Amino acid sequence: MLAAFTEEAIADEKIKALARKVSIEIDPEFADIVDESPSRVTVTLGDGRTVQRMRYYASGTPQAPLTKEQIEEKFFTCAERSVHKTAATKIFAFLNRFDEERSFAELWVLVARG
Repeated sequence: MLAAFTEEAIADEKIKALARKVSIEIDPEFADIVDESPSRVTVTLGDGRTVQRMRYYASGTPQAPLTKEQIEEKFFTCAERSVHKTAATKIFAFLNRFDEERSFAELWVLVARG
């Protein structure tokens, strides 16, 4: 989530120590597949064993859509940085009935007030 990208998180010594253990390389199997953005993560444990997971489509793509609960969580995590929770709740409700609205006036007021 967004908290992982804050100055505080980036300066965290535990995060820095973990980052030094991470390497990234292009998987030859996926080198020519750009649109789907497949990825493979391999973790090598302290005893030498490896655990590997592969994901062909990223979360939130049409092929791997977010659940309603994930969308709501993501919205509120992002919104809390800009607007009060009460406003965020009203904005979220507005967006969920978007196709029924005749005007954006209510939304603009909510966004402007924050």
